Amino acid sequence: MLRPRVEHALAQATRHVLAAQRDDGSWLAVPAPRVTETALCTLALGHSPLSADGGAAARGRAWLAVSGTPQDHHPVAHAMETALLSLALGTSAPVDMSHPSFTDRALSARARLLQAVALHTGRVTIGGPGPDVLRGNLSAAVSDPGRLKRWTRVELWAAQTLVEASFGNHTGALRTARLIADQQAPEGDFFGNPVTTALAALALQAAAPGTAAARRCRAYLRKRQLPDGTWRFSTSDVWDTALTVRTFRGDAAFDRHGLPAAVAFLVAAQNADGGWPYRSGLESDNDTTASVLVALTGADGTSRATAVRAGLRHLAGQQTADGLWRTWQSAGDPPVDDVIAHVVVALDSHPGRHEVPLTAARGWLNDRFREQGRWHGGWYRGLPYATAEVLPALGTVVRAGGHPAARALAGARHPDGGWPAEAGGPSTPATTGLALTALDRGGVLDAAHWAAGLDYLLANQRADGTWPGVPLMYGPRPLLTQYPTHTHAFAAGGLFAGRRRLQAFGSPACACPCEGR
Repeated sequence: MLRPRVEHALAQATRHVLAAQRDDGSWLAVPAPRVTETALCTLALGHSPLSADGGAAARGRAWLAVSGTPQDHHPVAHAMETALLSLALGTSAPVDMSHPSFTDRALSARARLLQAVALHTGRVTIGGPGPDVLRGNLSAAVSDPGRLKRWTRVELWAAQTLVEASFGNHTGALRTARLIADQQAPEGDFFGNPVTTALAALALQAAAPGTAAARRCRAYLRKRQLPDGTWRFSTSDVWDTALTVRTFRGDAAFDRHGLPAAVAFLVAAQNADGGWPYRSGLESDNDTTASVLVALTGADGTSRATAVRAGLRHLAGQQTADGLWRTWQSAGDPPVDDVIAHVVVALDSHPGRHEVPLTAARGWLNDRFREQGRWHGGWYRGLPYATAEVLPALGTVVRAGGHPAARALAGARHPDGGWPAEAGGPSTPATTGLALTALDRGGVLDAAHWAAGLDYLLANQRADGTWPGVPLMYGPRPLLTQYPTHTHAFAAGGLFAGRRRLQAFGSPACACPCEGR
C-alpha cells in the first residue's frame, strides 16, 4: 500500500527536520561547494605574502584541481566559473567574455567584476569592453549608482579599486578602498557574503595591503575555510526557517515540537522597517518578507500579530506604481514571477488586515503565462518551482482537469517517475516534490502521475529521512547554489501533497489505483 509508505517517509523527514532545528528556533544549512567562492577566496589569499594565507590558498587550489567543475546550465555561469578556476589555478587560458549573454543588463555587474579581476591579475580577455571603456563604465556607475544593495555597492567599489590600481592610479584606488573598509564588519567580513568579502580582500590587498581592514579581511577568510579546502556561499537562516515552516506546518509532531520556537525566531528576525531579510542582520527583501508572512499565518500571540501588521505595512509601502513588487529595494531590480506570487499569497493569507490592491499583480501573472506559455522563477531554476509557487496566487477556481500550467508540467514527467528542473535534465527529488506540489495546487488528479512521483520520492529518500540535492537556487545570478534545507523542504512538500491526494483518493467519492500499490 502506498499510503503507509508515504506516512513512514514523512515521519522520517519530520524527525530529521526537528533534529536539525537550532537552539534559537531557526534552520540553517551550509550550501554545497562550487567553484566561485573557493576560486575567489583562493585568489584573494594567494596574493598575500603571509604564509598562513598561502597555506589556505594552497588548500583551496588542491580542492579546485580535483573537484572544481564549472556550472554549465547558463553560458555566463559557465564562462565565469571557467575563468575563476583558471585564475585561481594560475593557468594561462584567457578570460572568455565573448558570449552575447554578457551584455544582458541583469548580468552587467557580473561582467564588470570578472573583467576587473582579470585586468588586476594581468589576464588576457576575449570580448567585453576594453580596459579604458571598463574604467569609464565603473567611474560612471560609482558616481551615480542609484539605490543598490549594500553588498552590491561594495562589489562595485572593489571593481573600481582593482581597475584604478591596474592603471597606476593609487590615489583613486585608495579612495575607494577606504569606502570599502567603512562597510566592514568587526569580524572582517562584508555582510557574511564570501563573494563580496573575497572581492573586498582583493581590492584592499591591491590598494591598502598593510591596513587593519585588509588584515581582518584575510583573517576572516582563513577562519571561514572548511576542512575540505572550500569556501561556501552565504547561509540564509530566515529564508530557510520560513520555508521549513511553510512545508511542515500542519504535521502534528512538527507543530508541537518545532513550530513555537520557529515562530519566535521569525518574529525576532524582523527588521525595523517591518520587512525580513533572507539572512539575519541584512536588509529586507520582499520575497523573504512575503514568505515569512505566509509562515506566520495562523500563529498565535501578541508579538506575532504585531510583526504581521508591520510586515503587511512594509509590503504595502513597497508596491510600485504599476501594482507590482521588486525583490530588493534597489534600482533596476525587475519584477519576477515567483516574488510577485509570494507577495500576493502573503497578502491573501491575512485578509481584512490590509487594503493593498492585487488585481494588477494577478493580471500580470496571468499575462506572463499567456505570453510565455509558462512561468519562470527569479530565485530558483526550473519549471516545477515556478509553477508550484505561482498557482496559489491566481485566486481562481481550478477548472476541470487542472490548470493548463499544471497539466503541461504533468506531461514533463520522466519514465522513472520523477521530474527535471528543465526539459532534458535529470529527475531530482526537489523538482519532483515541487512538481507534485504544483499538481496538487493546480488540480491535476491523474493517479498515474501521483503514484509514479511518490514512488520516485520514496525510492530516493535516504535512511536519515533526507534526499540528495542539486543546485537550484540562484545566487548570485546566474550561478546556482544547493542548500540541503531547501532540497528537504521541496521533496517533503511533495510527500505532504501526496498525503492530501491519497486522503482524497481514499474517500468514497474518489477511487484511486494508488491505494492498491
